[in-house]
Amino acid sequence: MTLGLAILACSLAAGTCHAAADPGVTSYAVRVRAPAGAIVRLSALEVPRGWIASFCTPHVCSPFHVTFRLRGDTGTIQISYVPENAGAAPLRAPHVAATL
Repeated sequence: MTLGLAILACSLAAGTCHAAADPGVTSYAVRVRAPAGAIVRLSALEVPRGWIASFCTPHVCSPFHVTFRLRGDTGTIQISYVPENAGAAPLRAPHVAATL
């Protein structure tokens, strides 16, 4: 099985990301390509000290990792980085691992 992963800028207008209540939140869209119906596991890697990485749908957020089934051969989920406090380390480029 092949697996593709892309991390994209979020676009509220395009519907790839959901509005965050906290202005300090930084969000990205994670697009996954795999066989239709595959169960995909995503994990946030190298999250800087003082940040929480959450994979979010319009209904629920899952901190640091998520497992979901693709409806077709592609799926998109939002990853949001939320600062725990004002002393959080600088946020770097997101790193996400994907497995089937």
